Order: sequence, then C-alpha cells, then structure tokens
Amino acid sequence: MTKLVRAGRFRVTTVGRKCRISRPDPRGVCLVLCHVLALLLATLPAAAAGAEVVKMGELPSISNAGLYIAIEKGFFQEKGITVDIERFASGAKMIAPLATGQIDVAIGTPSAGLFNAIAGGMDFRIVADKGQARPGYSFCPVIVRKDLVESGRVKSLKDLKGMKIASGAKGINLDYLLAKMLEHEGVGFDAVDVVYLGYPDAIKALASKAVDAAIAPEPWGAQAEQQKVGVRLFLSEQVPSVSTFQVAVIMYGGKFMKERPKVARDFLHAYVQGVKQYNARGLKDLEIAGFISKHIKVPSDTVRGTIPFYVDPGARPRVQDLAAMQDWFHAMGWVKEKVPMERVVDLSFLE
Repeated sequence: MTKLVRAGRFRVTTVGRKCRISRPDPRGVCLVLCHVLALLLATLPAAAAGAEVVKMGELPSISNAGLYIAIEKGFFQEKGITVDIERFASGAKMIAPLATGQIDVAIGTPSAGLFNAIAGGMDFRIVADKGQARPGYSFCPVIVRKDLVESGRVKSLKDLKGMKIASGAKGINLDYLLAKMLEHEGVGFDAVDVVYLGYPDAIKALASKAVDAAIAPEPWGAQAEQQKVGVRLFLSEQVPSVSTFQVAVIMYGGKFMKERPKVARDFLHAYVQGVKQYNARGLKDLEIAGFISKHIKVPSDTVRGTIPFYVDPGARPRVQDLAAMQDWFHAMGWVKEKVPMERVVDLSFLE
C-alpha cells in the first residue's frame, strides 16, 4: 500500500512500512505560485494595476447621477481611470484645493465665490454641465411650509414678501434663482428675510416653523413632502427668465488640464456615457435610483420621488446663464471684478 502525505515543504511517500521523504517538484511549485500571483493581481485595485487616479471633490447630490452611473457601470474603468472621491462640506471649500492641484476635479455650482476666485488668479475652469433646470426638470423648487399652504396664507410668490426663506449659502446660484422668481411677482430680493442654512437644517427649520420657506435642490423638496413639513409650491419653470437655468457644473484644476489633458478628456467622455444612461432611463429607473441612493445615502424611494434634473446630452453648460449670474452678483456687491467667460469656461475637453 502506497500513501502520499504532504508535510510542510516536503513530500512524504510511504510504501508498506517504509517511508521516503523528498522535496516537491519545483515545476509544480512554480505553477502553484503563478496561479496564486494571478489571483492576487486580479484582486488589486485598478490604481495598483497602472490606472490613472483622478481625485474628485464632491458634495453628495442627485445631479451627480451621470458621474455615479459612470462609476458603477465601469465607464471610467474602461478608460483606465480610477475616481478617488473626496467629500467636502461645501462647494466653496473645494476651490483652493482645486486651484492648487490637491484635487483634479470639483463638482458644484456657480457662485460669487467662484467668480471672485478666478478674478483673483486661481487656476481652474468650468468644463461641463452637471445639471440644468428646464420645464419638467425644475429640481430646485421653493418649498413652502405646509401649514402656510393649507391655510391659504401663501398662494403665490408675492405672498412670501416679508417672510423668512432659507437658502444654502450666501452668494450661490440659488440666491440668483430666488431673486429672479420673486422679481417676476414684483418682490425684491431685499423684501424677504433670507437666512443661510445647510439643506438638511432647512428642512428641520420648516418642521420647527423657524422659517417660512426654503429654496433647495432635490432630494430636499421630496423629503420635506414625505415628512409632511413642506410643499414644493413654486418652480423655476413658472418664471420665463429662469425657466431654463444652469444649476450645477463640473470644474477642472489648471494643473490637471495642463499636465494630463488626455486623462481630462477621457474623464469627460466616460461621464457623457453616464449622462446618456441617465437621460435614457431617468431617476425612476430602479438601477439608476439605486446607484444614486448608494452614493448620497438617501433611500431609493426618495430618489425616485424627486423632480428630475436635465443634463445636456453633450454635457455643454449654458454659458449665457453663467454670465447673467456674474452680472447679478456684481450688482449685489458680492463680485468685485467681473471676468470674461473665456477665463471661466473651457469646453475643449468635451471635443
């Protein structure tokens, strides 16, 4: 009777009562090691396998859908790109890291701070659309406290005169949007009491009646209605001057654009693939809603109940809206020096 027993680095063969010890066949060991190495390489992240790492600053948002889809569907990976996401507390906090090359990409909104930073010499550009409001896509509603709507106290935008309205931060695009919506009803921006709160806090303030209304991007309007504290009463599509409006953008740092132009171009090409998926399927699609829910930590049902946003199929932003916002910020005294749009926007990476 013959038995083969493996013991550590040696092979033990027994024939009857005799025992023979020998070293293993080096060819077999080599094959095993090669197999193990192949398995290990397959489990390494793309960055370790030579992919280009792109550092992206973000605020979790439904309008990031095109980016989230591109990540989850592997469109960036197909381009040899690994996206390293860094979360920021606000868009303003991304500007300096973007301009100095600490991050390559920032996703956010046009603001007075953005124009001031460019005027001050910071090196970055808006390179793509990330979200627009259009008829049927008014995803930045004015949310009015539910009791004020049910009592009939607020029926039109002019009824907001003298009331306390929450906005995300001073000098952002939603200030401009709110001003234009009020202006349409003959109410000046200075005729309301604008207070600045983070969007989750704005919903809490509606619940506690600390504010009368809020302007906020989705999913906050959907959450206010689910919690029965607010109603998405007024939409930008009701106001001709802002019925189509640039809300969110993608920005590149100067260092990224100059030193890695091919990667910068490939990043946007992968993003546009994600945009096409979003435009074809929408927020009510279970898989799309699931991707967004995973990244922004909001229930999928809430995502599916939001007002959708529009993205240009080629991801081209509305430059005329950016110019109009800068003009308004300048008139408000929030922008000291206006800059030409060619210093603000570079769409060459979409080509």
